[in-house]
Amino acid sequence: MNLWKKGGEEMFGKKKKLPGCIGFVDFEHWYISLERHYGVKPDIKGWKAELEKNFDVREIAVFGDFSNPGLRAELDKIRDVTPMIFDTKNPSEHYKKDFTDFIMLDYIYQKAMMSRDTDTFIIFTGDGHFSSVVRFIVNQCHRKVGIYGITGAMSSQLKSAATWYHEIPTDTEVYRTYYKWIAQNFDYLTVHREFGTGSTPEKIVERISRKNKVAQVEIAKALCQMLDEGYVYKAVGTDEKGKKISILKPNWELLARDGLWSR
Repeated sequence: MNLWKKGGEEMFGKKKKLPGCIGFVDFEHWYISLERHYGVKPDIKGWKAELEKNFDVREIAVFGDFSNPGLRAELDKIRDVTPMIFDTKNPSEHYKKDFTDFIMLDYIYQKAMMSRDTDTFIIFTGDGHFSSVVRFIVNQCHRKVGIYGITGAMSSQLKSAATWYHEIPTDTEVYRTYYKWIAQNFDYLTVHREFGTGSTPEKIVERISRKNKVAQVEIAKALCQMLDEGYVYKAVGTDEKGKKISILKPNWELLARDGLWSR
């Protein structure tokens, strides 16, 4: 082992210095896209913790129109992470997402020109309007830009302009969401005593797909994986005429143990 590697930073067990970064969060993109596509809420605390594994996080600035009730309900969680919250409520009666973009872009340009000692700028958005500022930071300021965005809601132009990008949730996180939906569906069937025709694989897939606006093939894949992993199991039920049919039932104990369902 070379104790003098990188100017002796590793000597006597000293940790390698992490590159500095500033984060800019388009919270409207994060909240609305995540809820619309996957039915879950942002985990900004977890996101910051992920950044801190690789960066010295010097500032996180969050932008959004917090007159939106859904976004406003997340304010306490955001305050636990950063005091830099910019409410971009448009005084006009007509909602315009561009108003948030304008305020956020102006702030990013200012930081890019003033923060000479910052190695990386990390922007959480999926909006193609940010491609120009990304190119400015990379080409004119000679700094790195990382983009975080929601899977299925990111501009391809924005991705190509960035130094790197990361889409969330990951496939694993997406399927965990589907698992929870399936568990919730079983809970509904139990409470309303609709086990029978309502708990056939076809009906489960159809109901969840329709309710959450996700392709049936994706829900069917998740249901098959849950069968393989023991979260659900095959059983025999009866239809309205008393005829035996193949149905699925939940393994409540396993679902609860792994945090996929709770009473």
